[in-house]
Amino acid sequence: MGHLRKANIKDFKYVSDNMRVMDKIEAYYQTGLTPEDALSYTYLGSETNMAIADDNDQPIGLCGVQRDGCIWMVATDELFENKKYKLQLVRQGRKWVDNLLESYKILYNYVYAENTSAIKWLKTLGFTFINLHESYGQQKKPFYEFLRIA
Repeated sequence: MGHLRKANIKDFKYVSDNMRVMDKIEAYYQTGLTPEDALSYTYLGSETNMAIADDNDQPIGLCGVQRDGCIWMVATDELFENKKYKLQLVRQGRKWVDNLLESYKILYNYVYAENTSAIKWLKTLGFTFINLHESYGQQKKPFYEFLRIA
């Protein structure tokens, strides 16, 4: 069974090298950086970094939260293409977010409006979409602002 665990540099390297195309697009649109650089800054700036691992403990995603409550996730194609892992992501992700809300008053971020799989996942985790920014980030693309309050 897949699971969440503390991430390490090997996990970071693997996910960075195998990131979903949509996550690469979103990272570039939001930051203007290469997806690898955007992930590096996000990973290094986070208080918590977790690996989403498959049955063989191979990383298929990374997630984390920064000091101000900015929550994030990137994945490989395997995470969203495997029904079992998607279901586990919802179950374990909800527990993880619920636990985070014991330490953070608010969790928030922005998601590219065309990243439909991420939007569906965020909704199942109880996030509320509060605003559509038509011209957000370095590339001025449409992004939804979302949050969850403790």
